[in-house]
Amino acid sequence: MFRSIIVGFDGSTHARRALQVGIGLAGGDEARLGIIYVIDRSQLQIPDDMRNMGVTEGVIEPMQSIQINFEHAPETMMDTIARLGADSLKAMYQYADFLVGEAAEHARRAGVSNVETAVEQGDPAEEITAYAADRDADLIVCGSRGMGRWESLLLGSTSSKLNQISGCSCLVVR
Repeated sequence: MFRSIIVGFDGSTHARRALQVGIGLAGGDEARLGIIYVIDRSQLQIPDDMRNMGVTEGVIEPMQSIQINFEHAPETMMDTIARLGADSLKAMYQYADFLVGEAAEHARRAGVSNVETAVEQGDPAEEITAYAADRDADLIVCGSRGMGRWESLLLGSTSSKLNQISGCSCLVVR
């Protein structure tokens, strides 16, 4: 049905649900699955969740369908998190790389063989739309709310903007 599916992924509960839907729609070898994490320029500071993760030595509450396993995380990631004030953007890129890597591995274990990942910086909706356009995507899947702050009090600002500016169909997962 779909040839190219893009999932906007930020590690949130809604994004994890969107990933599950994207994996299901990719249908194994039938479609390409792109997973993109966008570091929001307007929020270039370490999220509270990430700060807490560093404080608790990498112990996080497992999610339903994906568990973040820090046992195999690069040692430099935890060192970077420990020095949050020194280079927060580098830490955010490392965190994002780790999250999309775990998401891609989950998709592969579920039988999707054609998976690619990306980490970009900018406006999440614009970057996801550009990524989808570059890959001639048929569908963008995203969560109804992400890790954003004020804008996600209602329907997430990213999901709402994606529906407005995307050149392909969008599926918002709750």
